Amino acid sequence: MHGPMDTMSWFSNLGVELKIEDDGRVFPVSNSSSSIIDCLMLEAKQRGVILQTGKAVTTASSTVGGKFVLKIEKRTIDFIEYVEADYLLIASGSSQQGYNIATQLGHSIIKPVPSLFTFKIDDLQLAELSGVTFSKVKAKLKLDTVSKNIPQLTQIGPMLVTHWGLSGPVILRLSAWGARDLSSSEYKGILHVDFIPDLHIEDVKSALIQHKHHFVKQKVINSYPSELGLVKRFWKYVLDREGLGGDILWASVSHNLLMSVASLLKHCSFQVKGKGQFKDEFVTAGGVPLSEISLNTMESRIQSRLFFAGEVLNIDGVTGGFNFQNAWSGGYIAGTSIGNMAVADILKEEVLS
Repeated sequence: MHGPMDTMSWFSNLGVELKIEDDGRVFPVSNSSSSIIDCLMLEAKQRGVILQTGKAVTTASSTVGGKFVLKIEKRTIDFIEYVEADYLLIASGSSQQGYNIATQLGHSIIKPVPSLFTFKIDDLQLAELSGVTFSKVKAKLKLDTVSKNIPQLTQIGPMLVTHWGLSGPVILRLSAWGARDLSSSEYKGILHVDFIPDLHIEDVKSALIQHKHHFVKQKVINSYPSELGLVKRFWKYVLDREGLGGDILWASVSHNLLMSVASLLKHCSFQVKGKGQFKDEFVTAGGVPLSEISLNTMESRIQSRLFFAGEVLNIDGVTGGFNFQNAWSGGYIAGTSIGNMAVADILKEEVLS
């Protein structure tokens, strides 16, 4: 059914080298999306696929004979065209256009909400760390909502500081799993981050105490335990939050204060004020309910010869190629189903003639 290995083999055979991250995410070795785009465009051209731009399908209806009539309009000039089709595949992503056509043909729509977005954090000191990455953190999100049925949202993985807040795979996964709950809470809550998830808090405290004994005469800002995997810019942020000035020597830091620093590294809280500054997310949760689709063919259970694939359905995955794989697998199944149906129709006509 054209699974992940089929996709990877397809791209590799066409000269696009891929890499698999530790958490299963797949990207081109070039780290450039243009590698994928160029490959798809070239293959479409070589396969004789005709691409039309500047046009939009505005309405769709079915005829008594089982065909579809599509109304096509151009955006820039006064132009209307009607096209008749034997089969219809809607693969319009998260565009409202696709949802409109689906409802015109009898389907319901689960209200789409953004998925895969960053968190906005109002913290000027954190903003100064823009560009700093953490290879592995544990993040838990507690939402501001009156509902008691909100599941615990916890993820482990890389995190990135941006000039408006926090991003990276761990944040994007939280936004995906909690997309609808985040929407209902107006994207407000508290994010608890463990910056050293592989160490117990007592081990973190011991590392700080040992470091203090070795560097008693050095300034705290200039020396910190490298085994904790911290960078100097973040270490300064931690000290600032604990009220430790840059001129303080390790000798002046009490064990209680070291415990406080250890607690901050293991339980650092951030106030989430909203989602990132992007307005039109390319991934949404919501769309045509899967209960209205026959997943073995991707054909509608409501309207025969109507098929769906990709983001128009109520499917959304995490970052790293999973949403693309959903679209390609669904498209492959739908295309194969349409092809088989078309062949069967031709053979039926030949028998009747």
